[in-house]
Amino acid sequence: MKITKSSLVYFFIFLLIFLPWFNSDSDQIDYIPQLSQESNPFYEINPCKISFVEFMNANKKSIFQDHYFFRANNKSSIKCFGMITGISVQQKNLQTEFYVSVGTNSLINLLLQGSVWILILSLIKKSRSKIWNFDFRHNIAVLFTSYLFAFSIYSQKRFYESSFYVLDFSENSTNFLMFLIFLLLNKNLIEQYLMRSSNAFNMIPFIFLLTGIFSGFNLVFFSSIFVYSGFQSLFEKKYNKRYLITYLSLSFWWLVNSNGSFYFKPGKFRGFTNSIYEFNSNLFWIVFFGLVVLGILRELNLNIKYFNLSEFTKYFSYSSSLILVSGLIGSNFPSLNFFATYYFGLQRNVVELVNPFAFDQFGEKISWRGLSPSSETIGEFFGLYLLFCFFDILYKSRMNAYHYIGILFSSLGLYLSDNRTSILIMFLIIIFFFIKQLKPEIVSNIINKKKIVFGGIAIFSILTYIFLQSQTYDFYSNAILSNSQKYQYDSIFSSYLILLNKSFEEENFIHFIFGFFSSIGFLLNRSEMWGIFFARYNPTFLELLIGSGPLTLGQLYGEVKIADLDSFLLPHSSLLSFIVYFGLVIVLFMLFKYLKLMNKNKHNPIFLSIATFILLNVVKNDSLNYFPIFVFYFYLLFVFNKVVFTDQRI
Repeated sequence: MKITKSSLVYFFIFLLIFLPWFNSDSDQIDYIPQLSQESNPFYEINPCKISFVEFMNANKKSIFQDHYFFRANNKSSIKCFGMITGISVQQKNLQTEFYVSVGTNSLINLLLQGSVWILILSLIKKSRSKIWNFDFRHNIAVLFTSYLFAFSIYSQKRFYESSFYVLDFSENSTNFLMFLIFLLLNKNLIEQYLMRSSNAFNMIPFIFLLTGIFSGFNLVFFSSIFVYSGFQSLFEKKYNKRYLITYLSLSFWWLVNSNGSFYFKPGKFRGFTNSIYEFNSNLFWIVFFGLVVLGILRELNLNIKYFNLSEFTKYFSYSSSLILVSGLIGSNFPSLNFFATYYFGLQRNVVELVNPFAFDQFGEKISWRGLSPSSETIGEFFGLYLLFCFFDILYKSRMNAYHYIGILFSSLGLYLSDNRTSILIMFLIIIFFFIKQLKPEIVSNIINKKKIVFGGIAIFSILTYIFLQSQTYDFYSNAILSNSQKYQYDSIFSSYLILLNKSFEEENFIHFIFGFFSSIGFLLNRSEMWGIFFARYNPTFLELLIGSGPLTLGQLYGEVKIADLDSFLLPHSSLLSFIVYFGLVIVLFMLFKYLKLMNKNKHNPIFLSIATFILLNVVKNDSLNYFPIFVFYFYLLFVFNKVVFTDQRI
């Protein structure tokens, strides 16, 4: 029987996924007891002896029972990789819960996870033959990318001190070792990608399934492709000089302003956020973000000609189906939850909500996030698929098997996520398209454009006037400020809270603008979270105007103490995050350019639909703080601004 290359790749992937978890040192142990409170001392006195597989064999119920939780212990020694390093027992709701620590060494994670992801990428059909040496510029770009990744470890020592076993980052040998490992991985990943870039272009939705964050790291492996391409963009001098000079000028200010040292635990933003606000770390994230943006633009320009709506929708369908199924399986099988989190490279463990249809004690649907770090984000993903499925069906005037599969899984996923904003926007866009498909004479009988525009403006003006004059509006407009004051600690005021208090006392222009923003926040159920944000937001005048640097939230969360919270709450708004990063001036400019682009595409209904969907979700969700969403939204806006569908149906 002939053995194909693909068969060998599948075989090696299988070995890499399962073989490490057989690592054992239990030769002297005669019997492994089933885990219970009584037998827990056995595991406490035998750390790094029993393999993960041996534990599973002795505790078969842990495969499916929901009171077992497996967690990666990235600080384990290499010897302990794949072994049980400890077990924590907790009582919750009259049930005993077991948190099982599994040894996963960070250096091994780099090599193991990176190898699996490179092998998976190699399964994509080649679009060009292998070029052994490429060229000098290619090799320099790979070296620079690897050096930058190694520098990311050095610049964020405080984060990595808790992730590495016996490694001293003050020693040059440690940093050189990290550079060599990244060089090995990046060279293989980038060259595998370059030989498949055109075929991979329509497969971008799979970035939501295979996120590619190394366990124990604040780094997305696949970002090296865009960093590499960003360096190539600089070498080729193919960039907008005005924007680059502006970014470099702002970078100088951001670095000069890096005079604090505030730690920020990345949490679900892991892989795309600065973990500590200080000079070296800010330098890395400024360079990283700038190169990623340049790289994304370069890759889009190089591969835009390969975009195919049907192919894109097909892969979108497959990825949405796999994401939902993987999330449901991971939610109900603790061991598979661990494997999915580790090998998909997720920011957070797969959600451990066994029943995705569950409601809370108040009758509210409990949001389900599956593999995603956020239920709102995964809701946006499923909502976007349903829109693209609709566009594709409309364009081709027929449905294929993958349409039925995608609609079924995405509709279920959207319901489980309970992202009502995505559901509402999606339905409004689809209704708009249905109206657009009516024959002109029918439309003219139903709608007189001048009358409908005039009537709409009149109704909107009257409703706005009534809203602004009502006592209800007074409550809405003060909602965020009231919540900010509620979470104020003692007599400590953030600079922005002082500004808000003063503006509300004087009832000036800022009071009017912020009051309207506050009322929107109230209607979006964001008053409390945005109130907490402004209780913390303590910018200087220049920081308010031009920000503190890309992907940097440490200063926001470390500079001003606020009242204790039940949980760590993020801004839940990409708009607010980007104001922290880039300041009001840059954000308003970006918003102006965005609206200008929408106006330019006023006869491109697909672009307008996507742009509207993204804009509304970005205001109320922290989507752009996740690397997959950031890349995906960039991709969608670029592609549908460039690609025009001439078919009359669209």
